Amino acid sequence: MTLDQLRILVQIADCGSMLSAAEALNRTQPTLSVAVRKLEDELGIELLARDQYRAKLTPSGEKVCQQAREVLRQSSFLTDMAAHLARGYEPKLRIAIEESCPVPLVLQVLKSLEMKYPQTEFELVGERLWGALERLDQFEAEIAITPWFEENVQLESFLLANIRMVPVAAPGFMPQHVGRTFSLTELKDRVQVVVRDSSRSPRTKSLGVLEEGRHWLVNDHSTKKEVLLAGMGWGRLHLHMVQAELESGRLVELKIEDFGDSSQIEVRVARRRGEFVGPVAAEFWAACRGLATDAGWRGDR
Repeated sequence: MTLDQLRILVQIADCGSMLSAAEALNRTQPTLSVAVRKLEDELGIELLARDQYRAKLTPSGEKVCQQAREVLRQSSFLTDMAAHLARGYEPKLRIAIEESCPVPLVLQVLKSLEMKYPQTEFELVGERLWGALERLDQFEAEIAITPWFEENVQLESFLLANIRMVPVAAPGFMPQHVGRTFSLTELKDRVQVVVRDSSRSPRTKSLGVLEEGRHWLVNDHSTKKEVLLAGMGWGRLHLHMVQAELESGRLVELKIEDFGDSSQIEVRVARRRGEFVGPVAAEFWAACRGLATDAGWRGDR
């Protein structure tokens, strides 16, 4: 069985006649007849009903033709992929992203690249807190999109966005104190909802966590938000994640003494410094930089 035989069978099915298929393939009709007959001999079944004026597939021929289309599709994909790799394009690009970062910005870039480089597999790995940076550090991702907690001279990065974090709770969490300023002492007796760091080597440095207070640990920011909406605790979230709920009144921003009611967090696109970068990764990097520039954000490090 050859790809050429399968291609001939599919062409006959599409054209509805041996003559039309021969013209479409720029071959002679006897050549096509011999190819189909050899395929039938090899498979031990009749593929064409020859008692018809026009070429028509038998029920068995229909089944074989259906599979032949899939084999030809896979063959074409394999050929394209080999050519893609021969030109130096990466077979896979792994991007680690901290889940609170503005994912829609990244998807804008990935959508255009996926259409341009269909042979490259894009792997988008969601992490929490230090997890995305750890993936980059452990060579488990080529690019990380992450909050920038501290400088790292081993990485090169640029600013994608500045994100504001705000402490919030449901109005019913402490209804008798809505609108007032809280002390840290008061909040230590209230549940603070904290997202668990997804890195395998969690840092000892806490980010806005009252160390001596009551804590509920959750695995992701979305779960944290749902717990807060249920009135079961308070915590800090990125403003873009709770903007709609603050506007509708489902959540309220808390005023806390000596806590910093809100803070700015840099979100950066990072990669390992001095490492060879493939063309798809380079284009993703450049597109994200352009997106940040177009959006009016600035920063380079």
